[in-house]
Amino acid sequence: MSDRDAERLARIQAVVTALLEHRVAASLGDVERALMAWRAGEVGPLDVHGTLLKHAARCERVVERVTRAAGQRPAAILRDALDAGLIDRGEFLELAGVEPETVDPAGTLVEADAPQPPDKRTSIEQLLERGAVLIHVDARRDDVTVPARFRGDPKLVLRFGYGLTPAIVDLAVDEHGVAGTLTFAGVPFHCSLPWPAVYAAVVEGEQRGMVWPEDVPDVLLVPPPRPRPASVELRTDGARAPEGTDHSGVARPGTVPPTNGGDSPDKPPRARRGSHLKLVE
Repeated sequence: MSDRDAERLARIQAVVTALLEHRVAASLGDVERALMAWRAGEVGPLDVHGTLLKHAARCERVVERVTRAAGQRPAAILRDALDAGLIDRGEFLELAGVEPETVDPAGTLVEADAPQPPDKRTSIEQLLERGAVLIHVDARRDDVTVPARFRGDPKLVLRFGYGLTPAIVDLAVDEHGVAGTLTFAGVPFHCSLPWPAVYAAVVEGEQRGMVWPEDVPDVLLVPPPRPRPASVELRTDGARAPEGTDHSGVARPGTVPPTNGGDSPDKPPRARRGSHLKLVE
């Protein structure tokens, strides 16, 4: 390969890289706008998550299309770069050796339709082939059949699988939903989860799964309230009143009532140590 050919090849590779960066940057613009809308309270977090997923899928398709076209039709890639304003006509003529009008674009600037994600039934069947699956279900729906103590739980997670112990001998995945007899504290119960109530599924022990944002319960999209700082009251003698109490010494709702802890009435109470417990959902 002559030095001129090597230089030309290096320049074409640089153009291909610039084209990829151009397409990725355009997709990142959508992500930035989604983040700004989320911070402004105009959209929910799942909307932003959906935009991120589309960005990742879009970039994967672009890389595949550009790489394939660069190997098979380099002149077509140069035509796309020309149309995107990344090179001028003179550079196109130098690199391609033909007039731009004689070359059909590679089409990498055109947004291809994204493949439709698999439906819930197909997704669950595929996940079950990998192992036990944790299915997230909104048990508030009337058509969900689960033990009475779990009815009304929008965050119920049930474990299904083909090789579990005890076995789910009647496990069924069909056009209506997922069903099977599960064991709760040693007691079997036939559960039925219609598809509209299922909003997520994850393979146990893995980070792989599916989420259907349109079916996620609204209560899960509301952020938890931020805790209010504890107030400190001053008594008329200038001393601090015990935290979590009113002036009569009765605990206010949501606080831990003070105890004497072995302190005698004529001694000042020992300083309380911070709790090592934290609230978990």
